Amino acid sequence: MDPGSDPARRDVIRPAHIVWRNGVPYSEDFQDIYHSADGASEVQRVFMQPADVAGRMARAHDFVIGEFGFGTGLNFAVAAHTALELSIRLHFISFEAQPLSRKDFGRITAERRHELPLYDELAAVQPPLFSGWHRRRLADGQITLSLYLGDATEGLDDISGRHPRGIDAWFLDGFAPDRNPALWEEATMKRIGPLSASGATVSTFTAAGRVRRALTAAGFEMRRVDQRPHKRESLTGVMSVSTPSPPAAPGQVDIAGAGIAGAALARHLAEAGVPVTVWDPYPAPLTGGSGVGCTTQHGRLLGAASPQAMLRAHAYHYATTSTASFPGVTASGAMQLTGPNMSGAKMQRIASTYESSGDWIERLDADAASRLAAWPIDDDALWFRGAAVVDLPVLCANLLDHPDIELRSCELPCALRGITVLANGSAARTHSGASTLELADVFGQLELVSMAERPRVPLVGRGYLVPLDENVLAVGATYEYSEWDTSDSRRSNLDRLQGRPHTWRASMRGPRCVTSDRTPAVGRLPWEGHPLYVSTGHGSMGTTSAPFAGAVIASTITGHFEPLTRDALSLLDPQRFARRQARRGIRHGISRRTH
Repeated sequence: MDPGSDPARRDVIRPAHIVWRNGVPYSEDFQDIYHSADGASEVQRVFMQPADVAGRMARAHDFVIGEFGFGTGLNFAVAAHTALELSIRLHFISFEAQPLSRKDFGRITAERRHELPLYDELAAVQPPLFSGWHRRRLADGQITLSLYLGDATEGLDDISGRHPRGIDAWFLDGFAPDRNPALWEEATMKRIGPLSASGATVSTFTAAGRVRRALTAAGFEMRRVDQRPHKRESLTGVMSVSTPSPPAAPGQVDIAGAGIAGAALARHLAEAGVPVTVWDPYPAPLTGGSGVGCTTQHGRLLGAASPQAMLRAHAYHYATTSTASFPGVTASGAMQLTGPNMSGAKMQRIASTYESSGDWIERLDADAASRLAAWPIDDDALWFRGAAVVDLPVLCANLLDHPDIELRSCELPCALRGITVLANGSAARTHSGASTLELADVFGQLELVSMAERPRVPLVGRGYLVPLDENVLAVGATYEYSEWDTSDSRRSNLDRLQGRPHTWRASMRGPRCVTSDRTPAVGRLPWEGHPLYVSTGHGSMGTTSAPFAGAVIASTITGHFEPLTRDALSLLDPQRFARRQARRGIRHGISRRTH
């Protein structure tokens, strides 16, 4: 059954049906090849050279390419290779309705990794097959890929008006107009004009008259390019309509908080060339904050297709791919068990929604789960293959280890007037511009115990059990709306061991900041003093939501669109609390502390 015919699975994308003919991938759906046998050379003569893309890259600090038809990733890999050689930052934005399966992409990677080594890294972060934006950072943040899975027209409409940086070059590489006519309609071509930067170029392999006329109507001065002996002609053009200038590059950004929210954002900005100062009153990252230094990075999925569900799924995949290479993150997988917030029925809905989107999630019966975990499991479980164990202090310290990041062990000064981001948990409300945020602290405690027999993988359900080094097991964590006595918290945690022999070693304890609706507050706040942003309320999901929040805010600050659809992005809007309060007639006073 086509996933799109099932409302519970409407967000799952059907993969492309391809076969190989004489070593060239061929689409059975569109009855057309993805590229010729000399693929990389074809990219150069059709897309790169006619528009002088390499020359323009060499004169820029950063460059943005938009593409129709990601296909095998060849255009991206060639452009990224050029950007790496020129030592510039590249943002590559692509639209793909039928992405390759992991198996097919693996074959592509095996054949091209020697010519284009970035393929190995690209294969490791290949997104799951569900709709919407997928943001991936490669080559230590120098290359950014934003891949939209779904209808290109819908993707273009989604970023319309929220990508002020503009696109410098377009690669139109969908299947031939007579095989894929919807992609080449004039209405689709018109959408690329407003998204283009001044002097933007467009290149395409086709020379069809209706495509040339549609691009002319979109504002491009078009010309034919002689492609003999490979084919007769292709098209290229230059934007002839003046477009708004991109926003000026941001100067210094100040961030309050050196926990995972502040550290992840700081790293995103620094890799984009933006200098950052991180202010934290504690002497080392995460000395304050949650105080719970060990946790898992796993999917906190919802059981129904919705913007909220997709937000969580996208955040999980972004976090696991963007932090995997940092010290403090250990690939382990994680097993979700049934519990108070995960019924068997909900688990079934999650499996039905996502299992066909790739091999990143799998439902296991009790026997299979017990064998994998080397621990008795009484019910079905969800296996997250890409999950990880996270040492938060180590991860945060390494995220902050960048030449463009300065860490200062003191409070955020009130006199600052540049771009400011509040990533300091519930303390964000001490800023008068954030007084409407609905935040609270929920305390949590975990125990470190030694056990001869322990689960082989992290178990998440009624709390969590996380195996660490040297036969140590992390057991936790409590969720205390009012602070418990530490001995009561310890007793509650150790009860999860069900009397199994262990030796208690230590407790870790601290508050987690949550919002009133349990969704993080991420984005800009209305404030007359200076540009003010916030990333807080991540609760117990900070290892998955905070890196994604960092990408959202960094994108806004640097003039790029956020890696979310508008519907999902609206869920994070920190101004939602003020709107609700206005509807209820609630008035908030101004904090005595003003910045």
